[in-house]
Order: sequence, then structure tokens, then C-alpha cells
Amino acid sequence: MTSLQKQLAAIAATTTHQLDLKAQKLAHGKSLLFEPRVAASQSFESIYLISYDGFRELCALDQRFVSFSTNLFSEQSKAEDRTQMSQKENDDLNSVVEAFLTLVGPRLLLKPAVKAVEWLIRRFRIHEYNTEMVILAFLQYHNMPIFQALLSILPADLPPTYRFLAPYVASLANPPRRTIVYTAANTPAFFSAFQGYALKVLKAGHHASSFLSFWAGVTTQAIDAILEYAQSGRKAVQDQRTEELLLRILPVLNECMKISNIPEALVGCYMIIIVLVTKSAFENKILDSLMEAVAYSQETDNLDSCLMCLAIIAEERSDVILPARVTHRLLRIPNLANGIGSLVGRCRVERLTLGCALGALEDVSTSVQNKKAFFSKVLEPKILYDTQISIISSAATRLSKQTGSPETQKEFLDFVISRCQTSAQIENGLTDSAQNGDEDTVMEDVDQIEYHTEPEPVPSLPTIEESSFLDPLPSRSFEEAALAFVQRASSNYNLDALLDLPQLRRKEAEKSALFLSFLVRVWCGPYPVPARQAALRSATALLKKSGKDIDFQLVIPYLLHGLSDASLPVRRSAAECIVVLAEASTGTGKPEKVWGSSDLYGKDSSKVTPLKAELLLKLLSILVTIMEECTMDPKYVSISISGLLSGTSVSKQASSNGSSSIKPAQRSSISAFLAAVAAVTPIVRVRLQLFSVFDFLAKHVTSVRIGTLLPAVRDWCLLSRQDVSSKCEKEKLDVAEAERGNLAILLPREPESIALLKDIICGNVNQDRQTLREAAFERLNAVWPSMKSELRLELATSLLDLALEDSDITSEVEKTSRIRARETLRAVRLSTAVLVTFLQSIPYGLRMPDVPPATKRRRTSHSEMARIDVQTPEETSRVLRRVTLVLELVEGSNPGEHPQLFKGLFSVLNELHVFKQQSGSSLVYLQSMILSSLLPIINTLKETQDAAEYRASIRADLLIDCIRNSSSPQVQNAALLMIASLASWEPELVLHNLMPIFTFMGTTLLRQKDDYSAHVVDQTISRVVPQLAASLRAKNRNFLAGVADLLFSFTAAFEHIPPHRRLKLFLQLATTLGPQDSLSAIIAILVDKYPESASQKKFVVELLIQFEPVVVLKALHGYLELVRDAVRPKRTVSDILFGLNEKQAGHIDTTIENLLSAFAELTKDSLLRKHVGKAFKITADSAEPRTIFASIVETTVQISQQVTTKPTLYEICGKALSSGLSLLPTVDLVKSAELLSTASNHPQVRAAAIKAIEMRTQKVPHNDNAATSAVLTFLPKIEELIQESQEIDLKLVALSCVDQIVERFGKKDTSAVMSMARVVSGPQSFANEDDRLRIMSLVCLASVVDVVDEEFISLLPTVLPVMFGYLEESITSGAKADLYKAIYGLLVTIVERIGFMFTVDHMEEALRLSLRSSASDFGDECAYSRQLFYQKMAEHLEAKSIFTAIKRTWPDAIKESIHAAQEELDLLLLTIETQTKPKLVKTSSVIFSLLLEVFDLRSQCSGQSKVSMDDVDHLEDTMIEAVISMTLKLNDATFRPFFVQLVDWLSASKKDRLSRATTFYRFLSAFFDKFKSIVTNYANHILEHASQTMQELSKSAENAELRESLLSALHKSFLHDQDGFWQSPTHYTTILAPLLSQLTPAYPSLDTLTSSVIPAITELAASASSLDNHREMNSILLKYMRSEHAHIRLASVKTEQSLTSRLGEEWLGLLAEMLPFISELREDDDELVERETQRWINSMEGILGEDLEGMLS
Repeated sequence: MTSLQKQLAAIAATTTHQLDLKAQKLAHGKSLLFEPRVAASQSFESIYLISYDGFRELCALDQRFVSFSTNLFSEQSKAEDRTQMSQKENDDLNSVVEAFLTLVGPRLLLKPAVKAVEWLIRRFRIHEYNTEMVILAFLQYHNMPIFQALLSILPADLPPTYRFLAPYVASLANPPRRTIVYTAANTPAFFSAFQGYALKVLKAGHHASSFLSFWAGVTTQAIDAILEYAQSGRKAVQDQRTEELLLRILPVLNECMKISNIPEALVGCYMIIIVLVTKSAFENKILDSLMEAVAYSQETDNLDSCLMCLAIIAEERSDVILPARVTHRLLRIPNLANGIGSLVGRCRVERLTLGCALGALEDVSTSVQNKKAFFSKVLEPKILYDTQISIISSAATRLSKQTGSPETQKEFLDFVISRCQTSAQIENGLTDSAQNGDEDTVMEDVDQIEYHTEPEPVPSLPTIEESSFLDPLPSRSFEEAALAFVQRASSNYNLDALLDLPQLRRKEAEKSALFLSFLVRVWCGPYPVPARQAALRSATALLKKSGKDIDFQLVIPYLLHGLSDASLPVRRSAAECIVVLAEASTGTGKPEKVWGSSDLYGKDSSKVTPLKAELLLKLLSILVTIMEECTMDPKYVSISISGLLSGTSVSKQASSNGSSSIKPAQRSSISAFLAAVAAVTPIVRVRLQLFSVFDFLAKHVTSVRIGTLLPAVRDWCLLSRQDVSSKCEKEKLDVAEAERGNLAILLPREPESIALLKDIICGNVNQDRQTLREAAFERLNAVWPSMKSELRLELATSLLDLALEDSDITSEVEKTSRIRARETLRAVRLSTAVLVTFLQSIPYGLRMPDVPPATKRRRTSHSEMARIDVQTPEETSRVLRRVTLVLELVEGSNPGEHPQLFKGLFSVLNELHVFKQQSGSSLVYLQSMILSSLLPIINTLKETQDAAEYRASIRADLLIDCIRNSSSPQVQNAALLMIASLASWEPELVLHNLMPIFTFMGTTLLRQKDDYSAHVVDQTISRVVPQLAASLRAKNRNFLAGVADLLFSFTAAFEHIPPHRRLKLFLQLATTLGPQDSLSAIIAILVDKYPESASQKKFVVELLIQFEPVVVLKALHGYLELVRDAVRPKRTVSDILFGLNEKQAGHIDTTIENLLSAFAELTKDSLLRKHVGKAFKITADSAEPRTIFASIVETTVQISQQVTTKPTLYEICGKALSSGLSLLPTVDLVKSAELLSTASNHPQVRAAAIKAIEMRTQKVPHNDNAATSAVLTFLPKIEELIQESQEIDLKLVALSCVDQIVERFGKKDTSAVMSMARVVSGPQSFANEDDRLRIMSLVCLASVVDVVDEEFISLLPTVLPVMFGYLEESITSGAKADLYKAIYGLLVTIVERIGFMFTVDHMEEALRLSLRSSASDFGDECAYSRQLFYQKMAEHLEAKSIFTAIKRTWPDAIKESIHAAQEELDLLLLTIETQTKPKLVKTSSVIFSLLLEVFDLRSQCSGQSKVSMDDVDHLEDTMIEAVISMTLKLNDATFRPFFVQLVDWLSASKKDRLSRATTFYRFLSAFFDKFKSIVTNYANHILEHASQTMQELSKSAENAELRESLLSALHKSFLHDQDGFWQSPTHYTTILAPLLSQLTPAYPSLDTLTSSVIPAITELAASASSLDNHREMNSILLKYMRSEHAHIRLASVKTEQSLTSRLGEEWLGLLAEMLPFISELREDDDELVERETQRWINSMEGILGEDLEGMLS
């Protein structure tokens, strides 16, 4: 990577992507509450509202949150942007954020807290800027879903301190507590950060019990682990590690214990201190400081825990006397003695009590009364021993004898002495010595009590006859040997003495399997951790000492088990052993013997095939790379080995170290090895652990599973219950766990596994083991969803048969199996095929006919009797049990997802009539289950297009029969709901049965008050009534006339319906029929039928306000339309609704008067007016309510015109009009322009209206939802105007308005935008002949593409061809620059937004036209538009497509102009620079093909008269830059074949070979100069061609450009050769003579020699710096010095000058050979040669420091 690339990479790593919209959107989508897709679409306004709601709830919980309302949650925070803040502002913000996080941390499980934190994440991006603080605040919830949400938003590059979370971020899994503890113990930075966060929380007073418990627990466990690790190594190393720990933890403890008002924190500190002092040995100085800090932190709430901590510290001190400050502080505690007494039995308090007592004797500042109370309590035998009481007595006696003590002190001492004498039986010797003043001796003797134990007996073991403890045969002596091992390992006493016993054959461990198999059994067995750890350490020591000629690979499976041990020390020991085994296996030769291959498993040893040496080394290297993860997580080793065997390694380290390179055959070998061990090992634990790695199916393990694993499982299943119990008891395993572990190997998609599982469940394998059956059922439930359908069907059938077995079974195992079979069938998800098979298994009496019966009434009693098939009661009971279970399974299987059950369920419903006769029961339960299953199926079938085959199975007569004959309300309601559902699917089947349905409803359901009956009525109305209305609408022209009878039925029953049911019933009726059509008629009929009823008037208002305000307005308008129809001479629907044709004229006027009066009263009602007013206040588009209101006024006026001859009616019309006008709210209408644009016939007025909308659109804020919606609803009106109007100016204004609307608010209604886009892209706009309209259409479409993205794809086939045609037209005319820019503007937007639809053909056409336009003079703006198009192509289109298009258009570019070719090459360079390395590698073949063609540009341009060589050079420079840029992104394996192909291409054409060579060597010069020594060996490919070319060039001075390019390339290669490439004789000899031959042509000027030839020769000599090479070169130069041509002699002299200057004394080592020639040249005929010779001589003299005259004379 170049320095520039490194700088760019560094910038990219820290960039905030402010201009990368995709990156900004991705960052905005990081959320705790929402999915990324939803979060990315949210605005900060909406996020703030959600978060602020949670913040307010937090403030209500804790007033301390209120302070954050002025900063983090202020209105100003919505506009804050951290990327625009200064460093100081960000620092201040970080302080506030940290304070908030410490306060909210304990409440993060509350929804309001998460909402509040959401704002900090979305607005302030604290997960990126405050990552550490956020992690620490959430860490206590590491096992909660909230922490998973946090992991999903954390940045990919975590701080180094928190890298341990990286695997859990990748998998979005909760990190276990042990991982956190491990990190705290092994990562000092994390430990310090964790402690620092805890201190911040405590100092701020933001603590909570949950956090303090988490902090104390993790810290304690971490310190325990650190101290355990610190105990290993040399004493100095141990002390250093302990000191480092103290430096980290003591300041934290000191600060925490200063905050004495938090009891939980103090208890945590005490717990940490206890672990510190008990796990390590500290000096008294450290212990004294700890005691002092603990003592002074004591409060009333934590007395017990404080004293316990002090007691434990006192026990660890070597001195009994406590520090004076500690004693003084303790004696000030009230009831200290009681506190100490309460600890007796919980911990040792003797030394603390003794220390306090001795300190109290000398403490004169404490009151005597307090001290007396203390001694009265503590001087009891249950607290202190006699010897300790004697010490106190001695000390008191000594102090009492001292002179100068106050009387009170002497009195106190006498009290103590007296109390001691009466409280304990002191030994005479001790008493005497104390009285004699020898108390110091007594104390010393007591403190130095020695404990003598019996010497450890010499270990002994019985005679061991076994050759291996892993032999499957029972071992008699292992348990006794293991017991002895455990005892010694637990006491850590002379374990080697036991292991060295001859019975264990330790010295023969390499030849005999006994010793190591004993250790294996121990560390894999149910023994204590010290024993398991000791066994592994012994094995490690053995492996270290063993020679490399022994292969211990058979131990690997057992070491894998050690890595999965629950104990961390055991896993560490196992990891160490594997590392040692790996080191021991890395020998150069093949091991002579595989340990244990012949006798490790007894007779079964031959079943294990050892791994080959190479494969073993690879396996061990992979295991070594994952040791750290395995040590942290006991489950990791199984996961990793499983991934290794399946080829999907989960470990990055494993992948990078070879696991991905293991071939399937090698995986098969490893699988066979591990499977064989699992099959033959007698250790059940190991077997289960090895089974867990085979949890996958793959071709390479199929034979292993079928041939080894499954037979092993079957053998396990065949064991007796006693054998299994014995095995599990020996290994302390739960039998059920062992059963589950063995059956876990059975996989769902493996037929053999399922066959074995079926045999176990059905009792074909070992019927006596209940635990095996239970485990099989559990396994079946687990694998059921993944099983193949045919296997599920077979197994489900067996389960059904098992569940329905005869009840006379007496075996408990079989009874339990039958119960579990039922439970399993109910628990698993049954497929359609299974359920259909179950239904078909029901033995029907008679099959249902394929077609439904005739619709006429049938005498069902006779038909039912005719179908009875006489059966015995037992058979009937058996069949009904099957029917019941099958129907229960169908009902519980979400029958709506299984429509294929439709016919079968109707068949069973039909057969129930037979079963009812045979059983004598009504079978209500079965009917209910069938109906509840059929209902969701019908709902599903209604959504299915092809449901004809199901319609033939419908039996409406059976449903009607259930309603009529069933005595169960549940069955009746279910049948009624089914009929309602059928009515919306197949109405013709139920319409003829409606009368009995509504009769039933009227007599039963409508009178019920329960909610379920109301629900049934509602469902019936919503399903049946619409179909009835649709049928009536088809028979009558007027809808209201058709549903009049239905409305009469409901309105007639108005007074009889319970009041609490009326509103809901009529609301449902109106909604079902459609309120726009029926609501007006319903209220009109109610008014007509009950004109004086107060309840009717109140009810009508209540009914109206249930609907939307606009709907109410329409209903009022419809109401007036019915009145207007009634006052017409020729009435229509009003005759039917009001029965006017049956009334006399006076009654008709009364009816009209009642209707108008009711309207006036309705519109005066305050509730109704308030409700209708919402239409103008809330509705975003108020045009509709305004129009409706105008229609109401107009209709009212028309009615008044019809009744002008009737004063009463006319007066009432006036009142109605007055009350109607009062509905209009006093709100300014903002949509008046819409009416003008549609109602006016003047184009100028319409244009002005549209322009007003455009101007308003520019000012409408985005958060004004009402105004935004109003603007968007204006789009269809503009769409209509564009389609209908022929005015160009009006269309331009309309398109300008559309562009403004789409640009600002288009994303809020993309469907409307797309509809408008279809019109704009049509002939009325885009395809118009007017250029102004075309340009405006292009601008508008560009805005549309920017808004709708992929939705515009459907218009591309229409837009692109027309657009390319316009582009060609503008190029041809040369005068349509605005159209040209608009076209490229749309092209840029299309490529940027939906570039994946911009095909190669589109690119080819666009490039051809662009190349043509490059020669036209459209101005700089047009050129910029074209360049922007190229840039977007390179950024957003596929590299392969771009290169293909460039290749297709390259010949056209060359023919078009030099500018066109330059643009093509610029596009090529831009594409290469933009595309990523993988994409370029993927398209390498295409780009190589293109470059071969581009490399020939000199011959392609040779025929162009207007192309100069400078132009060609410029093209070549761009092409070379592109190739170099491409090379930077390719590897050697990809680029070298192209380079070889390029060299071969040079000579492919004799005609163009010189021009090709010129271009090639110009590239090669840049290539060598860019990559320097990395690519020097590439010269090997051009060596022959370069030599031949130089030989040809040496014949004349022509082809100067080729010569210069070639020599420059060679010069750069010589210059950067650091690997001795040119020093090789093969390379040097090949190039030397041709290169020196370039001195022979007669060049027009010496510049060619001095600038190209001589520098190349000089650098060759410098790179091939050996005396032989220099001598060979010099010999040729000396030969040239005697040439007959003066120019050759001159060139040789100039070359010698350069070599002398460059190489100095190294070259002058050849001076002796050169002297004769120099002498001749001094007298050369050519004056120039003679002068240059003298200059050469002067140069040599300057280097040598001596005069050469004497040598030359």
C-alpha cells in the first residue's frame, strides 16, 4: 500500500460520511427500539416525541432527571449535530451524557428509560461517541434482550478494552457472566474502566442494589481469578502480580468506603477485601490499612458485615495486637460485644475479640462503663478460649502494677482481672506466670501453637491386572486407585509417590496404555477439580518427557472433553496439555508408533483408525489457535470442532490457520476417528461430548454416521435399565441427561436417524427403559420442524396409532408412552398431509356424496335412520375416540392453514348423524370442534382464487340443521358464524335460507345480553347483509329501493331492541350496507316512523356522530335529497321509503314537514355541530366538505323553490337552511385555488391558481402535515389538466408546480407521484414537440426518480428511447444546450438511483451519443453535465457493464475525435479508481480484453489526420494511469497472466509491432517506477523482446520514441532491482550486448545518449555489481573505443565517464585494462573525442587522488 493509500485509508476510517447519504441513512437506522428499516425512515421530530414521552415518565419517577430537560431533552437538542460541534462543546456534552447514563443505568429495564436513551443514540449517537460509557451502563444487563439490542448498534471497530464483545456483536448473542469475569481478570484496562464507572455511579449517588450486586460479584470473582493466577511462577513474579493487583484495587476500595451512606457498596467492598486477604498472604502493614479503612466505614446498618470482615482480616494478621486507631474506633461502637457475639458460629472472632480486649486495656479515652460492658460480654467461654482469657488477665495484671495510673483505670483493671478469674478456668501454670509478670511469654506461647500430624503413610495399591483402564470390560482396581489419587491430589501431598508405584507403570507409559488411561479416566471422571487438574498436569508432564517417536493422538478426544469441563482451571490444564502435545507432534519424521493403538480399548482397539501424521499436525494446529476461546467458554470446543468437520468454522483464528483448507476427505478421516472413539470409549461423558460435534449432515460424514454413530446409539438403546443406571451412577451422571445426550446424535433429515427414533418410541427397541422413551419423545419434539414431510407423515401415523392403543395395557411404560404420544401430537406442528391422512383414517359408515343435496326440504329422520351401520358399543367407542382425538388435533393445528381439510370435515360432520344414532349421544363436543375448524378454513378459501373444487363440498343444509336441532348455544352460534362467513363467499348457497336465520336471530340472539351473542349478530350482519344487498342491487336499479325491506325490518324493531344494543346494531347495519348509501335512509325512516319520539331524536344524533364528519355531511345531504325527491311531482325512492304513494296529500305534507323539522333540529344539536366542524379543522383537504356543504345549501334552496306555494313548508325550509349554514366553521379555507383551477374556463385563471399552489409549496414547512397532504392531493387535478389542456404555457406552469411538489413532499405519497410521472412521460408532455415542454418534463422526471427510486423502473422502457432520441437531435442541431443539460440531468439521476436497471445497451447508446457530443461546442456547462454522468456511472454501475460498454464504443471514440477517446479513457480511469478490489478481480477478464484493445491506440490513431503525437501521448498517459490504478487493486496471480498476454500481444502484428512496443514500454517504465523492486522479476517476461528490439534499433537512429520508452523502462528496472535479478548471468548477458549496441547509431544529438542510453547502461552496471560483470561490459566498451566511427568512440568515452562517476573506485578496478585505450584516445583524430577523454581522465584522478600521467605516458 502506498503512502497516499495509507493516508486515504486513515481519512476513511475517521470520516463521518457527511456526504454519503447511504452511510448517513445506515447510521440513522441504529436504534434500540425499532428495526433498522423502520428507524432509517424516522425523522428526528418523531423520535423526539417518542423519547420525550419516556423522559417525562422518568422525571415522574425521579426528580433528578428534570435537570436534563434543559440540555439533552430540550427543544434545541433536535437541531444539535455533534459533527458540527467544537471539541469543547463535545466535551461538555460528554459530561452531561455520562451523568445521565449513570442515573438511568439502574432503570434500563423500564420502557421509559429505553425510550429516553433512544434519543441519545439517535440524536447524539452516544453508541459511537460514548461507546465505553454506554457499554458499562448496559453491562449489568448482559444476559437480557436489551443488551442484544445494544450489541446490534455498536460500531464495528470497538475500543480495544471491549474487544471481548466482538464475537457477541457478530452473532448478536448475550455474553455470559464468565466472559465478563474472565475479561476483568485478564484485561487490566477493562478492570480499571469498570471500577472507574462504579466510582462515578457511587459518587454521583446514582447507585442501585442491582448494579452494586453486579459490580461486587464480578470484581470479587475477577480478583479471585487474578490471585489464583498470581500464585504460579517464581516468588518474585508472584509478588509483582499481587502488587499490581493491589495498586489497581486498593484506591477503588478506599474511595468506596469513604462513601459510608451506601450500605450495599460497603458490603461489596467487605466481600472484595475478604477474598483479597484469604487468597493471598499480605504483610501486616497492608492488613492494618485495610482494617482501618473498614473500621472507619462502619455504620449502624452494616455492623455485622463490618465486624465479620475485620474478624477475617484479624485472623490473617500475624500480630494479635490491633492498630490503635482500629481499636479506638471499634470501642466507640455501642453494643460491640453483642455484635461480636452474633458472629460466633459464622466465622472465627477470637483474634478480633482478643485484639479489641487488649487494646481496650490500654485505651484511656474510652469511657470505663463502655469498656466494662464490653468485657462482661466477651469474657465468656463461647467467644474466647481459656488461653486467650489468660492473656487478657496477664495484660491487665501487668498494667495494674504500673504506677501513675488513675484510680478509675485501676478500678477498671481490677474488674477485668476479677472477671477473667470468674469467667474461665485458667491453667495453674499460666496463672502463676501471669502473676509473676511473665505475660509476654504466655502471649508468645499462645501465638506459636504448633499442630503436629501423623506422618503420611506410604501409598499402596492393589495388583492391577488390566492393560488399560479404557477397556470396555469392567475394571476392578480403578476405583481404588482413583480414590487414592483423589485423596492425595486434594491434599496436594506427594502425588508423585503414588504415580510412581509400579502398579501404574508410569515408567512404561510410552509402551503401556495403563498409566495414561488411568489419568484419562480421572480427568474425564466425576472427581474433584484438584484431582482432574492434577491428572491433566501429570499427563502434560508425561508428554513433555516423551520422545517424538510416539504418537499420542488417541488422547486428543479426551483432551477435547477436558476443554469442555465446567471448571476453568481444568480447561486451562487441558489447553496446556494440547499445546504440549502439538509441540511434541511437530517432529521432522513420522512417529514410529501410535500409543495405545493395540490395547487401549481392549478388543475394540482395532476399531479406531489413527490419523495420518500430516492431518494430525493440522488438527493440532487448529486446536492450538482456539485455545483461548475454549478456555473462556466450555461450549466453544464442541462448536469449533463441529464447524471444522462440517466445513463452516466459527473461529477466525481457525480459519486463518488452515481449517478452511481441510479437504472433505480429511474431514471424513477426522470424523471417522472421533466417531470411532465415541463408539468404543467406556466413558459416557466423553461419548456424549463427542456426539455433540456431529450435529450436522454432510456427504463426507454420511458413512461415519450410518456405520459408526447410529449403531453405537442403537447399542446404547439395547442396554438394560440396570446397566445404564450403573454406568451413569459411576460417572455421577443423570440417566435422563445421558439418554438425551445419546439421542441428540439423531438428525431430522436423516432417514436412518428417524427410523431409530421411531423404533424407540414405538417400543421396538428396549421396552423397559422409560427414560429412553422420554428422551426419544423430547428429541422428536425438537427435530419435528426440520424433518422431511414423508418422514413426518410416517411418524405421525405411528404416533396416532400409539396414542389410540387399547386401554387394557398394564405396563406403566406403555401407558406413559401413549400419553406422551398424545402430548407430542398436540405439541408439534402437523402438516396438511398428516391431518388429511388422520381424517381419512376415520372409519365412515357411509361416504358423503360428491355434490350437495337438493335445496328442497328433506325428511332427515328417515334418511338418517337409513344410514345407520350397526356396530358394537365397543367398536363405536373406539371409533369415537379416534374421531375425538383427530378433531382435537385438527382444531389445535390452526385449520385455516389447511384448506384441504374442508371436504373431510364436512364428511365427518355428515357422519356424526350416524354416530349420534349409534352412540345415543348428541356429540355436541364433536360438532363444536368441526364447526370451529371449518370457520377459519372458509376464511382462508375466500382469499383463494382457485377454490372451485371446495365449493362443491359445502353443505349449508347441515349447518341449518345444527342451528335448528342442536340444543347447544355454542353449536348454534358456531353454525351461524359459518353461515355468515359462507354468505360472503358463496352467497347463493345461503340466500334462500336467510329467513329462518333472521327468525332465529330475532327470537333468540337479539334478546340476549351477553357479548358473544352480540358478536354473532354482528358477524352475521357484516357477512350476510352485504351479500343480500348485492343481490337486491342486481335486481333493482336503485339501491335504497332494493334494501328498503331490510331497513324496514330493523327500524320496525327499533323499540323492541334492548337500549344498550341499539347503537351498536344500527351502527353495524349502516357500516355494512355502506354509510354513504344507507345512513341517510336509516335516519330518514326512523324520523318518519317515530317523529315525536325523544329517544329516536337522541339516538339519531348518537348514531351520526359515530361516523366520520365528512360521512355525516354526506348523510345530511342524502337526507335532503330524499326530501327533495318527496317534493318532486314525480317521486321515485321516497315513495318506497316513506310510503307516500299510499298517503293522501295532507299526510304527504306532514311527512315532509316532519323530515324538514327533524333536519333543522339535528343541525342545531351541539354535539353534532361540534362533530361536523372537525371536517374543516382536522381534514387535510377541506375541498370535499366544502363541496358537500355547498351541495347541502344548494339542495336546501332547491327544496324551498319546490315548496314556494306551501307557506308552512317554505318557512320550515328557511329554518333548515339557517340551521344548515350554522354548520360552517369560521376557518380560513386554504384550498380555494383548487376550485379555481377546475371550475374556471379561463386558462389564465387556472394558471394563476396552479402558480399559487407552486408558490405555497415552497413555503410550507415539512412538519405541517395538514398543508402537506393538501398540496399532495392537488397532484391528480394537475394530472387531469395536463391530459386535457392544449395550452403549452399552462402545461409549463403545471409541470413547474409538479416539480416543486414532488421535490419537497413526493416521498410522502409515492403512488400519486408515480401516477403523475406516467402522465408527464406520455405524449401530452414529454413526447410533445415543444422543446420547452420537453425540458420541463425532463426536470420533473428527474425529481420523480429522486423520490420514488425503484418504482420508476416501469417507465424506463418508455422514457429512455425518447430521451436518447432527443439527445441525438440536440447533438445534430448543435443549438439545444438546455435540452442537452436536462437530458444528462435525468440520466445522472437514473444512474444514481436505479443504476441496476441501466443496462449495457443503455450505456452503449449513452456513451456513443456522449462521444459524438464531445466534439460539439455546447459550452462548459454541458461538458460538466457529461462529466458528472461519467462520474455517476463509475460510482453506481457495475464495473463489468461499464468496461463492456467502453470496449464496444472504443472504435467509435477513436474515429470520432481525440476528445472522445480522452473521455473514454477518463471514464475507464474513473471506474477503476472507484470500484473495489473484489469487483475488479471479478471483472478482470473483461478489463484485460479492453486494455489489449486500448494498448493499440497508436496504430488506431495513425490514420487520423487531426491527431498529433502530443494528443497520442496524452491518451497513453491516461491509459497508463488507469492500468497502474488497476494493478494496485489486483494481486500477482490475477495480473501476471495479463502481463504475459500483453507481451505476447506485442509481436502478434508485424505491421503494428513498433507502435505497440512504444506504448507498452511507456507503460512498463511507469510500472517499474511505481512498484519498484516488487515487480523487478516481471522483466524476465520482456527480456527476449527487449533484446531483439534493441538489436533492431541499433541499426539506425530512427524510432527515437520507441528507443526512449524502452531504455526508460530498463533504466527503472535496473534502478529498483534489490533482489539481484540483473546480477544473474542469464539476465545480464542477455541484455548487455543489445543495450550497449545502442551506443553505435549516429544520433543527431548527444542528448539521446546522455538522457537515455548512458543512464540505462550505468544503472545496469550499478545493479549487476560484480567484477566479472563489469569486466564483460568494459570489454565491449573498450572494443567500441577502437571503432572506426568517431561517434561510437565518443559514446564509449561518455559512457565510461558516467560509469566512473557512478561506481567510483569499484569501476576503476579495471583501470589497468583501460590504460592502453585511454592513451590512444588522448591522441584521437576527433577533437571532441580527445576533449571528452581528457575530461574522463580528470574525473578518474579526482576519484583516485593521484596523477595518471605517469601511467599513460
